Amino acid sequence: MRVIFAVAITSLLCFGALRKRSLSRSGTLAAAFVGLSTTSNDNMLFTAVLLVFFVTSSFWTKYQAKEKMKIDPSYSKSSRRNWKQVLCNGGIGSLISLIYQYKFDGRQVDELTIEERKYMVLLIWAYIGFYACCAADTWASELGALSSDWPVLITTLKTVPPGTNGAVSKLGLLSSFAGGAAVGLTADICMWLQYFSAYRSGALPKIPYNMLGTLLGIAGSLIDSLLGATLQASYLINKHAVSDISPQELKQLENSKLICGRDILSNNTVNLVASALTVVLAICFHVLVF
Repeated sequence: MRVIFAVAITSLLCFGALRKRSLSRSGTLAAAFVGLSTTSNDNMLFTAVLLVFFVTSSFWTKYQAKEKMKIDPSYSKSSRRNWKQVLCNGGIGSLISLIYQYKFDGRQVDELTIEERKYMVLLIWAYIGFYACCAADTWASELGALSSDWPVLITTLKTVPPGTNGAVSKLGLLSSFAGGAAVGLTADICMWLQYFSAYRSGALPKIPYNMLGTLLGIAGSLIDSLLGATLQASYLINKHAVSDISPQELKQLENSKLICGRDILSNNTVNLVASALTVVLAICFHVLVF
């Protein structure tokens, strides 16, 4: 029954995203892997968090797209997510889900040893950390782009053009806060619904996942901004901030100016590294608490 549900919900989301042009064809195939590896999990938290991230990210990506294109002419191209973007924003989460299923699929909490329960909670923290970072960064990027004020570079606090990697704004920071909180609140609701008896008996610790998601989301978004400002090059071309441009293309352009960073990481790689570091941060936080 769970397999039928996983195939049905994944197919629905993938075909819907393809039809609405939120995903490219390669992105749809990658999303199918992420969806199947996650929705087959018997802990509803994994599926719910993925759905919240996917639906809200798709919505905010398309929200006021015309206004975003005025600010960043390359926005139309970037709004359709390809397989690299999907895996960088879902691959680690899928791996965590698969590990969770391998260790705990079909097992009741009261059957687990104390150490196994700790490991179960650790995987949940890692999963929340991953998607809190992804949601916070996506919400900040998509909503922060609509800010009426120009952002400031996180490393220097100097004003830079919208679209500059590593730039932050008040609206962007508030959006990242909300994105992480949305993931944490979803996790909180699912854990209470599915494991109420385990909470009541003390078999599982009562953790404010809404607060955890918010903190990890903000941390992940700031890590992403720091990486973008230092390890990803942003150029000023025709009064617009441009990144992920090859050296050959750069040579053909006149009057290009480096705003910040070094050409070491691409946008997808920055997202992957930032989310991975947030997972590590979540694990370290868990070790300190427990």
